[in-house]
Amino acid sequence: MLIINTNIASLRAQRLLDETERGISVVYQRLSSGLRINSAKDNAAGLTMSVRFEAGIREKTQSIKNASDGISLLQTMDGGLESITSDVKRIRDLAIQANNGTLNDIDRLALQAEVYELINNIDQVARNTSFNGIGLLNDNTQLVTAEVDGPKVVSLIDDEDQLAVMQGLTEGWLESSEALIRQYYGLEGNDQNLTIKLATAGDPDSDGAGGTAAFVRALYGATGPAVSGSVELVVDMADFTPPNLPNGGSAPIYNDRIIAHEMVHAVMAVSTNFATINTWFKEGAAEFIHGADERISIDLAAAGSSTALVQQAFTAPGTPEAWGGSSAEYSSATIATRYLHDAIRAAGGNGIIDVMSELETDPSSITMDQAITNVATNLGGLSAYVSGAGFTGGAFTDEATFLAAYRASGADYLDERINLANTDTGSIQGSDVSPANETISAEDAVLDPLAYNSDPLEKWEEDWPSDFIVESSEVPEDASDFEDLAFRHIRIQFGASSNDSIEIPLFGATSEALGISDVDISEDAEGAITLMDSALERLSLTRAFVGAAFSRLESIIDNLMIQREALSSALSRIQDADYAAEAAELARLEVLRQAGLSVLVQANSRPQQVLQLLQ
Repeated sequence: MLIINTNIASLRAQRLLDETERGISVVYQRLSSGLRINSAKDNAAGLTMSVRFEAGIREKTQSIKNASDGISLLQTMDGGLESITSDVKRIRDLAIQANNGTLNDIDRLALQAEVYELINNIDQVARNTSFNGIGLLNDNTQLVTAEVDGPKVVSLIDDEDQLAVMQGLTEGWLESSEALIRQYYGLEGNDQNLTIKLATAGDPDSDGAGGTAAFVRALYGATGPAVSGSVELVVDMADFTPPNLPNGGSAPIYNDRIIAHEMVHAVMAVSTNFATINTWFKEGAAEFIHGADERISIDLAAAGSSTALVQQAFTAPGTPEAWGGSSAEYSSATIATRYLHDAIRAAGGNGIIDVMSELETDPSSITMDQAITNVATNLGGLSAYVSGAGFTGGAFTDEATFLAAYRASGADYLDERINLANTDTGSIQGSDVSPANETISAEDAVLDPLAYNSDPLEKWEEDWPSDFIVESSEVPEDASDFEDLAFRHIRIQFGASSNDSIEIPLFGATSEALGISDVDISEDAEGAITLMDSALERLSLTRAFVGAAFSRLESIIDNLMIQREALSSALSRIQDADYAAEAAELARLEVLRQAGLSVLVQANSRPQQVLQLLQ
């Protein structure tokens, strides 16, 4: 068909030539900019990723500069401390000289004159040691050190009770609790952070003496165990005063037993689907680890009968939680947990540890109901207690039927199987539960004292209270344990998040902070020597903190540089133009353009053929 008005061949050639021209334009843009992505149309997803990577690279670059500034600050600080340390050593030398009997009073006054000048120089160095106008050593606050053997607990507050509680936590309370829970429940902390807080008067977490002595606070996700790093052990000092080491508190519910109870909650929080477990088992298991016969005896007397005590409104699966927090509920929960323990053992199992194992199998989904069902299935069934016959009665297969069985025969179980008259606390580790075991008294429920341990928990990373530090015998490479100890801090930011930072402590090194402002070697040379030894100890501890922070910042810089290199490599793969590929593409498109132009000329001449028909 020959037509004049519409030249389809020409239009097609024009379209294809236009596509070629656009392609050439894109190639020219890439070759001139060096970038494969110059606008969102080039690669929308790639542009989004490249923007994030560029922001990350800039973040790492600035973070490296921040950390480098922190190192410069620490170098400045250490230089001042070195000078002050030298002056303190000189004063100590003068004190030793003044203590020599060959000197007369005039000689000692002459030595004291040099001491005055050295003290003035110490204060001058402390005042003038600064970085960008920030004073680094001019704080007058003194460190307070706990009187313990070996390594020390250091605090900024002079509170003997709090120092003693910290000593208890580091000398057995935590370590023994972790060992008990691992042995009898098979659960561990999964290397999560455990924040330890001492709540004092006026703190919202303190309800005063006689209230809640301690508790565990955790943040949970939609399902599964606590969110990593969210577990906190809160100790109410109103109930832990006076500490009365080594067990703590007063008989029979010693403080170490309270810590063991709360550590059960902490461990279950990070290793089981804790939010879905009904309170009767949470509290029953926590009481069972150290025994609760003393509480049961009191609550039994108040209830008037075993039947009244065990008839608590424990929640069955699928119904709203019913837990009022009364002492009777705690006692009944302990009896129910022990009841379940004995039922599992009677069927050939290992007891509560079997339930804990099931709960730990899949912390995101396994409930208490499913755990009991699985244990019953594995053992071929579980039986309820029958008066005078042991566990030979009606079977239970899940949490609901277990609670029904407990309500029906728990009173008989309490009367016939739980001995409240002897010294054993009814702990899972004691002879009342397992006759082959030793009798566990209230003092023995948690083993103590153990040796001092600055890191008492094997499967937790302890975050100690901000006013304290647990001092190791060696200075650790990581200064994270020290960053909240100082009187003042300088924050070094090495990331976009508020958590991506460390606090560099600014310790005072004035003569007042060192306790040597009034030293007089002419009057008391021996006392001056003692003061100088104490000052040198504080200076050494301060320089240890500085060195640890220095090492951490160097490690942070190394890590940031590696991250920046990785991000730059990823950005390059997405964004940078491949010149070899683009040059080859340009050559191809140039040939297409020439061919397209040639074809377009021929297509435009086709209507001329119609004239031949008209001649």
